[in-house]
Amino acid sequence: MNTKKYCPACAAGLTEKYVDGRTRLFCFRCERPVYENPTPATAAVVINKQDEILLVKRNVDPQKGEWCLPGGFVEIDETPEQGCVRELREETGLDAETDRLVGVYLSLNPYYKSVLIIGFTMKNAAGRIEAGDDSDEAAYFKLERMPPLAFKTHRSIFQKVLENRQSRRFPLKGQENFGAYVITSGDHVEIARAACAGGARILQYRNKVSGRKEVLQTARRIRRITSESNTLFIINDYIDIALLVGADGVHLGQDDVPIAEARTLVPPGFIIGCSTHSLAQAVEAEKDGADYIGSGPVFATPTKESYPPIGMECVKQVLETVKIPVVVIGGLNLDNLSRLRQVGAKNFAMVRAFQRDTAEVVTRINSGL
Repeated sequence: MNTKKYCPACAAGLTEKYVDGRTRLFCFRCERPVYENPTPATAAVVINKQDEILLVKRNVDPQKGEWCLPGGFVEIDETPEQGCVRELREETGLDAETDRLVGVYLSLNPYYKSVLIIGFTMKNAAGRIEAGDDSDEAAYFKLERMPPLAFKTHRSIFQKVLENRQSRRFPLKGQENFGAYVITSGDHVEIARAACAGGARILQYRNKVSGRKEVLQTARRIRRITSESNTLFIINDYIDIALLVGADGVHLGQDDVPIAEARTLVPPGFIIGCSTHSLAQAVEAEKDGADYIGSGPVFATPTKESYPPIGMECVKQVLETVKIPVVVIGGLNLDNLSRLRQVGAKNFAMVRAFQRDTAEVVTRINSGL
């Protein structure tokens, strides 16, 4: 193990002295301790849209020949973020940006005594994979089939990322079937109050008419109502307002901010839903990280005049293909829900049907689960 023998400031010999509760190297010429701080290194977590993780096979010790996360030591005059981006490029050939700090972990090292491993998730990875630097191979692996990670710190970083991803899953105590998906209209506050009284598990505030100041004020009132009934509160379109009022999530359309970019603005556990109008859009939304999707319009509806109905067969294909919760929408009423249940639908979004007898309609839909 390396231990400093000379002061890096004046080159005088070092001795040991009890300072600040422990024995440390000390320079009597400078009259101060000389600290041996851990060497910083980085580890990059790159997961693509296919839910595959990027790993490299080491060609140097320690753990030569084993797989690990891309990464390496931070250079002088380089931030950890810059070091992580550089090491990823050198070991895999890919360019990317740091996304989120996962955590900082201490690792014992036979050469450097101790190393601080700084883990980052990465985004916008692009380029052709070419192994280099300390790696012989670089490849993507399915999460459930990836080889063991060589280092304990890398395993801790990976586990933390998995936990964060799991916390983003739809937070209905493991239930993906929530029945009535109430979309407010007209007197938004009164409909929200009645829906919650009827047992609504999720409610979306959708206001295409009012100015943003009024939308914000109304959203705050609805947030108080949904909090009292433990109803998930989703705001349509407005990410900023959803964050300001402490909503549970936001619902985005095909022409709104992309899901991946929206995810960079919101905290872990924040729900992002997405409207889809075809099987291809449903699949793409799931790959992009949507927590749930709206699928429709199933039938013709005045609230979606610019979109042709997708029909029952498309709904069936979507339900059989994606694994995240699906909310069917468009032209629904209490009379046609049985047809949708026959193809596997469990979650039903409506606007007009909730305008009258809201609590009763919610109760009737949820009783059919």
